[in-house]
Amino acid sequence: MRTIRLVVEGAVARVTLDRPEVLNAGNEEWVRDLGEVVARIARAPDVRVVVLTGAGRAFSTGVDLDALASGSFGLADFVAWEDAMVAIERMDRLFVAGINGHCLGGGLQLALVCDYRLASDAARLGLPAVKECLIPSMSLYRLPRLIGGARARELILLGEPIDAPTAERYGLVNRTVAAADFERELDATVQKFLALPPASVRASKVLAARAFDLEFDAFRREMETHFKVCLDSDEHKRAMDAIRARRKA
Repeated sequence: MRTIRLVVEGAVARVTLDRPEVLNAGNEEWVRDLGEVVARIARAPDVRVVVLTGAGRAFSTGVDLDALASGSFGLADFVAWEDAMVAIERMDRLFVAGINGHCLGGGLQLALVCDYRLASDAARLGLPAVKECLIPSMSLYRLPRLIGGARARELILLGEPIDAPTAERYGLVNRTVAAADFERELDATVQKFLALPPASVRASKVLAARAFDLEFDAFRREMETHFKVCLDSDEHKRAMDAIRARRKA
């Protein structure tokens, strides 16, 4: 793959969007590579945490406007991009978006389907689709659920970017850190997730993603099924053993 790099190291997969010359904007090849990367991760059972970031000074600025204007990027490419994002959202791995710089349009849409978003204070985030006579795909569905209707409409209808501290205040990113500390804080965040029991993390991600989709009783039935899996797991038994050992000490 030429436009996206994938490195798997044990339980961690590192995905780097790699078109820095165009601020990691996506063309048709980039979309194909994104789909392939997501499929490879889905086939890697040992991977628990996926770190997604961008090469150079941007996370991603969305669709490559030159490709769009030339007609080489069309509806099928937008659909394939969305297919990859839905797969990320539904996969039982944790995805951490390391927003190291500009995160606009489809780049922000990609970050939205991740489970945790850490942003450099140098980043700017926005959904400019309305200015291009487009709509920002399924972020129209996801964003109001994440940050509320009023803030979502502000970003979607004005198409203006906001800085990272404002994005944190809106609830669009989980945390903003100084650019000089970004890599260290990103690694520390990954280690925190790796320290958690995989069974409960997987169940919690899957269920949290369903929270707005199911009525209460159906959600409760799914929750109880996952709860039993966690309760019966070796990881839970080890956690209880550790508690007993600490109390004896």
